[in-house]
Amino acid sequence: MDMDNANRPAINIWTFFALAALDLAANAAAGPAAVATAAHVNGSPLTARAMQIGALAGVTKSGVLAFVEFAAYAGLPTAAWILLALVASSFGICVLITAEVSNLVLGETPSALLVAAVVAAIPLSGECIGIYQSAGGLYGGQAQSQLFVLGLDALGGYVFARMAHNGGYDICPYNVAAAAGAVYGVIPGFFHTILGCIAGATMYESTNGHYVITNAFGTRRGYNPNWNG
Repeated sequence: MDMDNANRPAINIWTFFALAALDLAANAAAGPAAVATAAHVNGSPLTARAMQIGALAGVTKSGVLAFVEFAAYAGLPTAAWILLALVASSFGICVLITAEVSNLVLGETPSALLVAAVVAAIPLSGECIGIYQSAGGLYGGQAQSQLFVLGLDALGGYVFARMAHNGGYDICPYNVAAAAGAVYGVIPGFFHTILGCIAGATMYESTNGHYVITNAFGTRRGYNPNWNG
């Protein structure tokens, strides 16, 4: 069969909500884990407030991505879709979380940190993808792709700290930022790898070009004249 021309299964709405809740939990755990790692590597005391801010940042990232992916299934006007896609991009997510955390910690959002967020968003683009896409959609994801994203998370942390330093804000040593970024990527990365394995268990049937494709995310029916079975 020519799988390249097949549409992915239409995800069941309740399955999507379940995945979104699990992804939210994974990111809510990843935020405090990154904060704890940064405190440990830097030799700084770990506070409950710092852990709470880390959890809030993780929830914000996951929540925005889940909302935008859900909206994509509803069908939107082009202008609205472009706006949401921008918000859910690595640039939008990084700027949003930087502004959120800066306001909580500093009481303001320095432009230098926003610039650092924009630059750090470049290597973090692989991290800001939807739940379905992160699992590999129809065909399932690959563990090595998550390892690649893990490296990008570490690089993103390093770049952010470096750019913040250039802007006059020494938020933490570069190695601390890289370690925190890597640890943040471990928990969602593990979750997405499991999803990819589940999504990879795909079954398909075809009769005279009429096909049915099914995996854990849902079922897609359609017609492709190149499919004969």
